[in-house]
Amino acid sequence: MTDQLTVAMAFEGRALEAGLDMPEPVEPADPVVGWAARVEDRLFRVHRWIEPLSCAPDVDIWLGRTMAQVHQLEPLGGGDLPEWWRQAIKPPAVWDDWIAKARSRDVGWADRLSDSLPLIHAATARLAELCDNGVPDLVTTHGDFKPHNIVCSLSGPVLVDWDSVRTDSAVLEAGRTAYIFGGGDPERIRGILAAYVDAGGALAWAGPDLFLSVARNHLQVLSDLVQASLGQTAAAPWMGDRRTIDAAIDNRLQDLSSRLEGRAG
Repeated sequence: MTDQLTVAMAFEGRALEAGLDMPEPVEPADPVVGWAARVEDRLFRVHRWIEPLSCAPDVDIWLGRTMAQVHQLEPLGGGDLPEWWRQAIKPPAVWDDWIAKARSRDVGWADRLSDSLPLIHAATARLAELCDNGVPDLVTTHGDFKPHNIVCSLSGPVLVDWDSVRTDSAVLEAGRTAYIFGGGDPERIRGILAAYVDAGGALAWAGPDLFLSVARNHLQVLSDLVQASLGQTAAAPWMGDRRTIDAAIDNRLQDLSSRLEGRAG
């Protein structure tokens, strides 16, 4: 835990020095690492109070600009994607086995999953190719650009929760983040990415792979749900009961085409 915090807080410090919109940490009297202090065997940190707005404003332009600023803090050049990208890559035989088991148990989503295999295999092959060949734009990044990590304060949006700092492809993270915040709205997605480019971010090399990290996440979650439904792994708390899991699988398979083909609209 402290190893990750050491990396994360060092990067957070660089972001703070660069003037990014983020909380101001309070230096503890006896820090363990960065701005974290130990209290009864647990690590705590404190920031200056941020007064949140009751109604969140549009953050799209701010988000694109802030992502670009974060990605410019520590560019790493070309190299291999982090190993967690490979967690979404499952061989065709594994998907075939899941379908066979689902059919033997008369699970409703089995045929829909079978029909989706061409798209799944195509996306998996592209993911494997990218993992094997590397990307030209690895960066150290915040690692968790999500709506719940943006606090809209009286002075403007603030990016919080820097504990998930990691490496990733800048453009592929930008594509996925824009997709998440855009909520399927093509205009919003384009606006976020335009702000990213205006602030110095580069998208060109990705081409049709711009939203490949969306496909990666989709395949990862889908495979996790399938294994839980079949009883091969314990269901995570966020998954719910068996009926909820099967419904989630069916829903994900219904919009699989638009997600894995990378269409933002």
